[in-house]
Amino acid sequence: MATGKPRLAGFVALAYTVVIVYASLQPFAGWRMPPGQVLGFLTAPWPRYITAADIALNVAAYLPLGTMLFVALRPPLRAAGALVLATLIATGLSLALESVQMFLPVRIASNVDLLSNGAGAASGALAAWLLTRESTPLMALRARAVRGNALGNCGLILIALWILVQFHPAPLALGSGDLREALGLPPLFAYTPQSYLRAEAGVAAFAVMGIGLLVSVLMRPQRYAMPAIALTLLLTLAAKSIAAVTLGRAAQWLQWLTPGVAAGTAGGIVLFALMLRLAPVARAALAIFCIAAGVCIVNATPENPYQAVPVFMLSPQPTHLANFGHIVRALSQLWPLAAVIWLFALLRSERVGAAH
Repeated sequence: MATGKPRLAGFVALAYTVVIVYASLQPFAGWRMPPGQVLGFLTAPWPRYITAADIALNVAAYLPLGTMLFVALRPPLRAAGALVLATLIATGLSLALESVQMFLPVRIASNVDLLSNGAGAASGALAAWLLTRESTPLMALRARAVRGNALGNCGLILIALWILVQFHPAPLALGSGDLREALGLPPLFAYTPQSYLRAEAGVAAFAVMGIGLLVSVLMRPQRYAMPAIALTLLLTLAAKSIAAVTLGRAAQWLQWLTPGVAAGTAGGIVLFALMLRLAPVARAALAIFCIAAGVCIVNATPENPYQAVPVFMLSPQPTHLANFGHIVRALSQLWPLAAVIWLFALLRSERVGAAH
């Protein structure tokens, strides 16, 4: 494995750790001494309200961390040692954060979270072990289809995180970079059904074009672009539907697919197909524009007073799922910035390559 890969994975693991710490300790207010022992949550009774979907979501929150830690630890460690150490580091982080949550009255420390997070980290490390073995067909496909440098690895991480952030039930479906509450941003236009429908369509269209263009410049031979883009969009729709049922308690899987979102998605696919023949540099520049335009619409749109979205979907409450909700919310806010940075790095790499 090239020396740049562990270094890059270490930076990404550190960045993801910062996101987890930030999300797990929000709102950083109301500190007080815990009523009992700090580690008393370890022996607390198993909560009656836990479900398999809840555990799966908490596993998913730490799965990327286990993956990145495993890659960062190899070399110098052997695969088995990297798997064990990655699991221990992630589980230790979860134990520390659950313990600190005992000092926050709005957070609930949970042994279920600890077990789920540890299992997620172990699963991520194990998946990384299996997928990075040189003899696997998947690694051979990755070598043929995806950029082979550090940019390729970062791009794959961005795509995986894009799928993960779809579990954040944002009011504007497929929208990310929502900083209205954090920055106190006022809406730039008044709410009407027509204006909100146009905003939904615009956000969905720009999201489809942005992620499609990003995937297209990530793939090396053009013939792999369309299958990769189709798979990414299918996983995006699947994640959004699963989130609607498991987190939003929606009656229908596609309840999030409003007329505005459907129209924007269809329009984004058509426009993206027209852009696919452009040069990689042009597609990367257009991807930056689409991602930025989508963020602008998200932050300029007023709340929909008639939207039937439970409050807990928009601001995670102190339950055993609060950690997952805060993590995906923070990732949703930060993903556009990470994607734009990656695209600028790719543009710079293309220019340097052309100069030589």
